Amino acid sequence: MLEVHDVSFSYDNEKLILDSVNLQIRRGEITVITGPTGSGKSTLALALAGFIPRVIEGAFTGSLLIDGENVEKYLISEIARKVALVQQDPESQISTLLVSDEVAFGPENYSVAPSEIQKRVEVFLNAVKSSHLANRPTYALSGGEKQRVTIASMLAGKPDFLLLDEPSASLDPKGIQQLQKVLLGFKNSGYGILCIEHRLATILPVADRVLRLSKGKISRWSGKTSSAKTTPVEHFRRPDSAEPLLIAKGVSYSYGTISAVRDVTLSVYPGEIVALMGDNGSGKSTLVNLLAGLLHSTDGITYIDGVPSIEMAAQDVAARVAVVFQNPNHQIFERTVQREQYLIFDVLDSLDEAPSERPEEVLLAAGLANLKERNPFSLSHGQKRRLNVSSVTVHEPLVYLFDEPFIGQDEIGRNFITQTIRKRGESGGAAILVTHDSSVATSLCNRIIFMERGSVLLDGPPKIVLDRLGEIGYGEYADLGVMS
Repeated sequence: MLEVHDVSFSYDNEKLILDSVNLQIRRGEITVITGPTGSGKSTLALALAGFIPRVIEGAFTGSLLIDGENVEKYLISEIARKVALVQQDPESQISTLLVSDEVAFGPENYSVAPSEIQKRVEVFLNAVKSSHLANRPTYALSGGEKQRVTIASMLAGKPDFLLLDEPSASLDPKGIQQLQKVLLGFKNSGYGILCIEHRLATILPVADRVLRLSKGKISRWSGKTSSAKTTPVEHFRRPDSAEPLLIAKGVSYSYGTISAVRDVTLSVYPGEIVALMGDNGSGKSTLVNLLAGLLHSTDGITYIDGVPSIEMAAQDVAARVAVVFQNPNHQIFERTVQREQYLIFDVLDSLDEAPSERPEEVLLAAGLANLKERNPFSLSHGQKRRLNVSSVTVHEPLVYLFDEPFIGQDEIGRNFITQTIRKRGESGGAAILVTHDSSVATSLCNRIIFMERGSVLLDGPPKIVLDRLGEIGYGEYADLGVMS
């Protein structure tokens, strides 16, 4: 059994993130913890894995026990033999350049025999349906692929307890179904499993119990889920005179020998909110970066507001397009939340022209106004994502390109991001959202573009596309309504 007894923790010796928490994780059981963004869930996982207080500084009291033994004097490497943590940002714990090496990394450090290491690489990559990635560079993986590989690498160490922080966050629906099977299999093999999740629908079918962490304290989950409605949006009618805000003509892109986007042609018009869907590794994030002018296509051309993106200065692109990357850490640059919120005006050389009230109003709407003196990297994953959204939209550019914007969001965060996107469409702009969630596609978007192996497979109104997906072997996109 893995236990924390009367654990309290504060990063700054002032605000308690964990307040006298008691928790037991039993072998052969799947425990789920949910709760608001910033409530201390990831901090609790770090304490259970022994990183707090050994690696992460702060005021810590309480004890961690493994099978009844207090591990206060254990090294972090000794705890890691028993307890494996897959963090919310899987990219942060990838250590090697090749997928097979990543999965082998833990067993190699434990001096496992080479033949056994090879066996574990094959077994655990297969367990997360990622055997085909074995010889791929880790840096060329999609977010969902990185998540699967990180889970395999942790399992390869054969721990007794597995801690998963938002394990379904970047997975496509097939990946979520596979994750459920993997968790059940390891539960039946005697692993003790803890999953931290906002998207309870992804884990509830296999969970033994669900707890809630709020304001540093654990309680039983009430059983209530989000009350957000998923009423389909009205059919979009494009004005005859409208000119597209984004255009891609025959666009292709490759990472070395790996073809990511193949001959994509599309146009996005004022008022459109587009769901960009497809399995992990289908080219969605690469296409977003091409449309944003962050990558230049190997073939074809992209236009932003009628101008070839390759001819535009970076400032001109930033003035017209807001991009939110899949990993929120990739676009945080300043020392405080408030400075991050004003950064775009500095980039555009318009600090003197920055509206006096709007930056503060957007921070307030994002639920970050009381955190504006905090270092952005000290925020929770979900808070960082809200800061990304608020900081790149504060100047109200024409187009929003958001890659999985709802990851790590509680209901308040989802409402803020949803309203931000909806207002952009209503005011004559456009948005493209990478998502795996059919409920987002039907309630917020008026169009779905579905990608398969780098190409556009389907493009049309949400209901028509989802119905067609069900007919051609992608029915899980309609069957599994999960926020991503």
